[in-house]
Amino acid sequence: MMKTTHDLRSDGVNSLTPILRVCGVGKRYPVYRSTGHRLARALFGRLVDDPSDYVALDGVSFELMPGDALAVIGRNGAGKSTLLQILSGVLEPTNGFTESPARIAGLLELGSGFNPEFSGRENVFINSAILGLSRRQTQERLGGIIAFADIGDYIDQPVKTYSSGMFLRLAFSVAIHAEPELLLVDEVLTVGDVFFQQKCYTKLMELRSTGTTVVLVTHSMADAAEFCNRGIVLSQGRVVFEGSGKESVEYYFHHERETPTGSHARVVESIDHEFIPKDGQQETLTYEDADRFRLDHAETINLSTVQQFGQPNVQALRLLITDIHDKPHRVFLQGDWLRVYVEFRVDESIPVPLAGVQLMNAKGVLVHGRNSLQFEATPPSIVRRGTILRCMQDIKLDVDIGEYTLETGIADLPKAMFDRRHNCAPSDIAPKIRLLCHVSGVAAISVIYRPEGHPCLFSHYGVANLPSHQHVMIMPEKRYYMKDDAK
Repeated sequence: MMKTTHDLRSDGVNSLTPILRVCGVGKRYPVYRSTGHRLARALFGRLVDDPSDYVALDGVSFELMPGDALAVIGRNGAGKSTLLQILSGVLEPTNGFTESPARIAGLLELGSGFNPEFSGRENVFINSAILGLSRRQTQERLGGIIAFADIGDYIDQPVKTYSSGMFLRLAFSVAIHAEPELLLVDEVLTVGDVFFQQKCYTKLMELRSTGTTVVLVTHSMADAAEFCNRGIVLSQGRVVFEGSGKESVEYYFHHERETPTGSHARVVESIDHEFIPKDGQQETLTYEDADRFRLDHAETINLSTVQQFGQPNVQALRLLITDIHDKPHRVFLQGDWLRVYVEFRVDESIPVPLAGVQLMNAKGVLVHGRNSLQFEATPPSIVRRGTILRCMQDIKLDVDIGEYTLETGIADLPKAMFDRRHNCAPSDIAPKIRLLCHVSGVAAISVIYRPEGHPCLFSHYGVANLPSHQHVMIMPEKRYYMKDDAK
């Protein structure tokens, strides 16, 4: 079990004593073969075979200090929600124990604890009482709760008329205004719109600065890396990694995130070299260069069994995502360089292969895409069957923070058309391109804000960082007279 040992947090919150201790917590559920087996077991006890066990959690241990934010990461079914239910007291652990503070607020299920027949105002008092606030305390905070929820006149309407977003706004507002020592959040923040999410995270940061500890279950890797200073990765009910939020996201992407094959190549020593590309530079390499870039990392993604579109005699083999120093990475700072290696096996002759990579945002919008057609270098021709073509492409991540997926592929173009590409319209070139292989959603990355101390935590607003210039000037003073002033 990893323990933090800060004496005093930078914000002044005393963190000598853990506010939450989880020691060897496990949760098992009996699995009966049938309804009859369950009934027989109830009637005849040990005379009937024991049911098998489903292990939801197994030996989970960690400690949190005041002001910590812990991201709980894992695949569906890893035990994340079960852990939060145990921390909130909804479930009792089968073994192990927890030591938690008196004031705990949980957002574990949208609208839990709300009576649909009562108005939002009435439900505020009910939920506040559940969280340990007196009626007087609730009355004092009622204005802030209503203002933060920002649901207008619906506050006096029955909750059954609320949308899911209105449920979330009110439930979250009540929870944070209860000023809990421990706040448990299970995915519900994804229900609100982007503006409400931003407001929630700003408020969570304020709470952390006053000593509130947050446990966040999320599938948003950008949120986990950016907001949480601590992280654990759960796999089949066990903690397989514990570290910072960013480190946990890196581990999850490399080892736990479901890949097409669910397996990885063996680990070998990586080459430590530096290549700083110029904007738009690409390098296409052949199989003989394999010893230089060492694609056989444990983090290599096997594409050979993934569904692919195109020609049967061209196949994507494997892909590796690294930083500019060839170190495998999945979490990048805004403005960092992303490097992608991808290999294809080609069983036909191709005069001009066009290899490329595309970046898609969480909404499936194409943010950036380039192939060999958009670069100056002419890719090598493929003249014999069984050729392994490797493409290395670098992309500067001047994009908005968030999660992105990668797509890759290869096509071909007649050499005469490729040589004249600068003098041809896109409408002339597109019909001549033949798709050979395309793979969608092969991997995911997260882009997060740059740390404090840089010129700006974010370089721009919006999806992409477009080239732009600005000139700000002060105009010379000049008196402008109205007609009436001239008299």
